[in-house]
Amino acid sequence: MLEMLPGLVRIYEEWAERYPDVQPLTIQFAVDGKQGEGLDGVLAYPLDGHWLLVTFGLTELGEKTSEEPRVSGAGFEFTCRIPRGEGDEAVPAWILRVLHALADHFLSGSDLDVGHWVITPSPLGGEPANGDMTSLVIVPDVEIRAMDTPNGIVLFHQVVGLTSGEGADVQEARTAAPLVALLRDRDPKLLTDPGREPVRLDR
Repeated sequence: MLEMLPGLVRIYEEWAERYPDVQPLTIQFAVDGKQGEGLDGVLAYPLDGHWLLVTFGLTELGEKTSEEPRVSGAGFEFTCRIPRGEGDEAVPAWILRVLHALADHFLSGSDLDVGHWVITPSPLGGEPANGDMTSLVIVPDVEIRAMDTPNGIVLFHQVVGLTSGEGADVQEARTAAPLVALLRDRDPKLLTDPGREPVRLDR
């Protein structure tokens, strides 16, 4: 049974203001019910046409334990948006694997922040159906960028999938900003859609 700790309640409350009539699915990752040892889980909001996924556990959900009073834990949680078919009530396992692996990557010492990107050796989540989508970029969430909590500020970092060609363009440009701007023009919600057409930067 998931314990509704104050920090988790705040995440619920913040997103409930945006989607007051949507009840999220709660997907728990914590091993043996123990929290605070990595990513605890994901809130999955079944919205019209897409899933909104919000992690919990990178920030301090219970008592304040870090020495920085202005920031809660890592200071951020990940979000992601992926396509959802009409009546689809199950979250695809591949995106849960992506979020879990990304959190583990950060907790193992990798620096992950807005503007950073990750190149993966295989389709996202190890899902063959994701084909050419093999990269990720981190941007401020398109709806809620930050919230205040008793344990300090929490930012929301949205994870956006990129194709291999887009990832190569980002590497060559040494910045993801121009590519993200093109993606945002096409889709303001920045869905991670493995079936979308790629975009390319002008040479």
